[in-house]
Amino acid sequence: MHEHTGNVSIPRPPDVVIILWERNPLDRQAPRTIVEATVIGRANPCGGSLAQGKRYRTAAHCLLDNGFEQITAERLGVFGVAVFVREY
Repeated sequence: MHEHTGNVSIPRPPDVVIILWERNPLDRQAPRTIVEATVIGRANPCGGSLAQGKRYRTAAHCLLDNGFEQITAERLGVFGVAVFVREY
């Protein structure tokens, strides 16, 4: 038997973006670049800035300017991982 719940709906799950970045260890001034980015849900309008070889800083600023919150960032030698979440 099903209960009618009126206009109640299940909320949309959050959007999650995980970025793995790297920095040239021989050049301390080198920008961090994206090795790989995984999107769960949507990353609009930042999808184009998440491509391999793009600057991490540009992608992070786009995500933060479009409702994402950075929930963690870890440095792993010349690599790093950052996780961004956008809730509705």
